[in-house]
Amino acid sequence: MIRGVVNENDEPVVPIDLILRKRKRRFRAVLDTGFNGYLSVPESLVQGGRWYFAGYEEYEIATGDKVRERVYLGDIIFDGKRCTTHIVTSHSKDILIGTRLLSDKQLHIHFGKRKVWIK
Repeated sequence: MIRGVVNENDEPVVPIDLILRKRKRRFRAVLDTGFNGYLSVPESLVQGGRWYFAGYEEYEIATGDKVRERVYLGDIIFDGKRCTTHIVTSHSKDILIGTRLLSDKQLHIHFGKRKVWIK
């Protein structure tokens, strides 16, 4: 089970480990149910990631604008399991976990108690 919190911006956040230069680094990631990809990370993390460039993806963001971003294959540890996943880059400072990474999980958010858990 993964435990997280609802942060000061009312965003559900959980820990995620990214494998960067063969080392595990822990980050806090926002659960974004409006993002149907796997993972979105700031461009700056890719430079140190040693991830494999897989191409480009075009998608629509919340404003209705279409963006074209680089997609990489990279290793992460999520829910105690290491896996290789698609990672899209963005200009945001946030790491976003999308619904595809949650496809076999149950997501529970209690905004009143400011708690998040994923089973």
